[in-house]
Amino acid sequence: MSEVTHRAMTDADVDALVGLLQAAEAVDRTEEHYDADDLREELADPQVDPATDWLLAESDGRLVGFAHLAPRAAADGVQRIHVGGVVHPEHRGRGIASELVPWAVGRARDYAAARGVRPLLSATAPDDVPHAAEVLEASGLHAHRWTFVMEADLTGALPPAPPVPDGMTLHTWEGLDPEEIRATHNVAFVDHPGFAPWDAAMWQQWVTGSRNDRPAMSLLLRDADGAIASYVQTLEYAAAQAATGRREAFVGKVGTVPGHRRQGLAGLLLRHAMHRYQQEGYVAASLDVDSENPSGANSVYEQAGFRVIRRWTNFESAG
Repeated sequence: MSEVTHRAMTDADVDALVGLLQAAEAVDRTEEHYDADDLREELADPQVDPATDWLLAESDGRLVGFAHLAPRAAADGVQRIHVGGVVHPEHRGRGIASELVPWAVGRARDYAAARGVRPLLSATAPDDVPHAAEVLEASGLHAHRWTFVMEADLTGALPPAPPVPDGMTLHTWEGLDPEEIRATHNVAFVDHPGFAPWDAAMWQQWVTGSRNDRPAMSLLLRDADGAIASYVQTLEYAAAQAATGRREAFVGKVGTVPGHRRQGLAGLLLRHAMHRYQQEGYVAASLDVDSENPSGANSVYEQAGFRVIRRWTNFESAG
């Protein structure tokens, strides 16, 4: 094999990058499926520039790996920047990741410095992907906590959905002001470890403006004063259905504002959402949950019928 060279990302690389991700998924079984439209949505993120914040690795004219940044909005002088990337399974063991990860870490620090904020770097890796942890730790990113991937089967009979509490009303997200939901989400998660508030641009990019968002399948409860008390956001990924042959609902966000916690509202919404999913032809629902979630979300999801199917390790460095 020839030496590995590096260059910036361009729009012309999207199809090759999809091929690399599909090859990695066949081996790593992360359940993360991408198509060209998903990647173009990532590249359209206004907070990144593909020419400077993505790096491709090539060998013999073939794409063999990449690394990139995914910044969150800065808050209180700190900016969380996620470092991501993949190496093609056929080219692992050549030291490609050991070059891409340090580049991404250095680029993330430069990115934050140019904006006058302190970087808080993060990365994730499935627990059973060999050598991922040692490569990340060699670049100063250390295991911090875990994310559990959970799934619920929707092909059988579901328990009845609980009744909506007196004084509350159930709504979908259709036609709602996205700013109201964004503000509620920032309040609901303010005490969660590592949470960075969502600004309007990020909310538009990754939530209400995403091609994967399903407002008709997303639910919320309003209290007697008309304020949002709890909510569930649903997404659906066409690439996942194309790869697996099954229709799956992904629960992207679940939250309850502090004044309405410990009332079972999140579990109630999940039950109602799961019935709607089943009626619409979804055969499964899945979600991710942080191991340090202070709301006891794991037990809420388990009671709703979700079971852990995978664990990822979250790595972090205050840089």
